[in-house]
Parts: sequence; structure tokens; C-alpha cells
Amino acid sequence: MKIFIAPWGNPFGWKEVEYSYKGKTKRAKDPLPLIKEEENPEKIIIVCVDTLSDDCIYSLKDPSYIGIKNISENRICNFCEKEFKFTPDKVVISYGFGEFNNTKFEGNAMDFYYKVFQEFSFYFADLLNEMKEENEKIEVIFDATHGINYTTILTYRALREILEILAYVYEVKLKVLNSDPYIGREVESNKLNINVIEESKILPRISVYDTDKRPIKPYFDLVDEEKGKLGKNIQDFLNQINYNEHKILIFLGSFLYALPVFILSYILNSQIIKGKVEKILSRFEENISIDRESKLKILRKYEFGENFSNLMKAFLISSVLEKFGFEKLCDIPLSKIQELKEKIFKNHPVESNRIDKEIGDIKELQNINQTYQVYSVLKGGTISNQIDKRNFFAHAGFEYNTLELKKENNEIYVRIYEKNKGKAEGLIIDDLPKL
Repeated sequence: MKIFIAPWGNPFGWKEVEYSYKGKTKRAKDPLPLIKEEENPEKIIIVCVDTLSDDCIYSLKDPSYIGIKNISENRICNFCEKEFKFTPDKVVISYGFGEFNNTKFEGNAMDFYYKVFQEFSFYFADLLNEMKEENEKIEVIFDATHGINYTTILTYRALREILEILAYVYEVKLKVLNSDPYIGREVESNKLNINVIEESKILPRISVYDTDKRPIKPYFDLVDEEKGKLGKNIQDFLNQINYNEHKILIFLGSFLYALPVFILSYILNSQIIKGKVEKILSRFEENISIDRESKLKILRKYEFGENFSNLMKAFLISSVLEKFGFEKLCDIPLSKIQELKEKIFKNHPVESNRIDKEIGDIKELQNINQTYQVYSVLKGGTISNQIDKRNFFAHAGFEYNTLELKKENNEIYVRIYEKNKGKAEGLIIDDLPKL
């Protein structure tokens, strides 16, 4: 699967120039047509900001935020159709900021990143269903030529974080392109080379932060009275949608530290998470105010927090696990743990070997019967109400006072020992880096 992604600014000010790539040249207002011919991507994604609506904002008789987004998306699609004779597979419109001829957009600059992260997560999760082979490769071409300052940096950041999650199960490559600068050149007599500025194989990685901040919160620049009112409203809303930060962090921490029993015990349903995300986004955009002053003022009254990113990572990881046949289990067959190790941690040799050793030790036990027994008892010890932190992480969660084992129909089953479950959860969350 080859995917082209480019952040764009305002394409209506671009000039036609001659681009050169892989020995071929083409005159166009952007490198995309030439890259499309030479790389033949299966999907094309353009990322823009809602501020692109500025020039056409007064075409809206009754301005709404959905109308503003539609103007921006339609302008991109119409430009591509007119200039390049095709339309992108997806146009991502994210949240911008700044003052323009007809509009003034206000809100946290990082909203752009969180929205792009959400859009990419949903899009790549859908692509998983199109990928029939487990050994299929993902190649992403990222063109930074026409991105504008923060949009390029934040789009790249969101993209790379998502590709690093997908790299747990797929071979993922990233190529970053950027053309020679246009400014200061005699356009008619000079070619602009499209340069490869990064070409790398993406290694599997995930970052998770424990923070007490909610996935959305009142915009920091609002007056205190309004922030207090909005803060109470959002907490009531999060309670209504059953947002549970605790479960999300345990699941992500289990994945981060490669704890297979806890991954399978705490895996979240991707569609349930998606539904919560969609409700959060809906509430976020419902609280974008639009006021007619000397200019149209678009104010985002909420801003995103790091827990929104955690929610999106939980969604994407759950989607990957579901794609490979894993679901939430209480009684976990040892064979399922082996399968998880082989499919998900195959590119993590240290973690993979550690899990293999634990599986091997359990298989050697001769005294497992049809009734669950605490692992420490099966090893000839006694039950403790304490968990050794070092052993817990060093042994991939297979700490003797943390798990119970039984054998039924020649299959060994594992589950978390209920009396020490809370302590294990605490170890996972407490070990996460704090924000």
C-alpha cells in the first residue's frame, strides 16, 4: 500500500513551474502531478486548514463551522480537478489560527495536530480492512513542499506517531520530499528539483503519557468565568459518554511495556472508542462560536489535551489487534499469548524473547490442574498480597503473585489474580511518564 500525503497552504497563489524528479520533468503548480506519475500511489491525502475559507467566507448566508470546513474542502477539490484533472482520495481540514482579510480564527495552535492525528487514525484504521495480506508493506510519501510552518511540522509529527504504531505489525517505510525553493529563481529558465530529504524504515514505537488533563478542556485564553462554566459542562459530558481514562492508560501501558496478559485483558473495542471520539469532536465543534464583527470571528472555546491523543492511540492499537484476530479475554489460552507475541511483538526481539521464556516456564509446570491456582503456589511458594515491581516488568507481567493458571482440555489458561489486580494496574499507570 503506497500513500501520498501533503500538507498544503493556499494553492491559489502558487505559480506554475517546472519540477524535476527521478529524471523526469513536468510543469505544474505543485509537485503532486509529477510525483503521482513516478510513484503511482494508491491513495492521495491533502491536509489543509479551515482558514482557507477566508476568501469565500461571505458566500455563506448563515455562517456555521460545518460550512466553513466545506468551503475549505471544496476549494482544494476544485483546485485539484481544475489543475491536475483528479481529486484526492481524502482532504483533511484541520483547525487553524490567525487573522486574515475577512476572518479571524482563535484557538490553541495544537488543535491542528490533534485533529490531524484523529483523521489519520480513522483513515489508516479503515485501510487495514483493505490490506488482505499480513505481510503487506506500507509506504508513505510525504511532500513538505507547500506546507506552511506549523502545519508541516505537526502533520509530520502526527503521521510518524501513527506509522510507528502500524510498524508493530507491518513493514513501514517513509519517504519525505521537498522541492527546491521557488523564491529568488527565474521561473521560466530553472527547474525545481524534488529532493528526497528523508528515506527511512519506521521502527515500532509508542509514547504514552499519564496526565490528569481531560481530552478536551476550556480554551486557555477565555475569561475565568466562562472557563469555569465550560469546564463543568465538559465533565458532565465525559461522564455521560462513560469516558474512562483509567482503563485507557492501563491498556496503553500494557502495550507499551509488552505485557501480553494485560493487553488481552484490557483491550478496548475500537468501534466503542470511535463512537466516544466522534461525540467529543461533535461537542468540540458545537462550541465553536462565530461572531460578526469587523471580520468574522471564529473562536474555538475548547482545546484538546494529551488524553485525546491517548484515546486515539487506544483506538488505533485496538483496530490493529482486532485486524489480527485479538479481542478482550478474561481466561486467556497460553496459545493466544504465543500468537500475540508472534504477530504483534515480532519486531521487538527483547520483548519477544522475554515472553517466550515465560511461556516456556509455564509449559514446564507439572502441577497445573482444572482449578485456577495462583502462580506462586504452583511454584511451591505462598500467596502474597504484594507484587514485586522489578519482577512484574522484567517478566512481562508474569509475576508469581499477579496471575492464576489452570489446565483444561490440554490447554493452559491464564488470568489476572483478582486480589492483586488493582496493585498491578497501579504499577502500570505509575510507571508511565507524567505530564
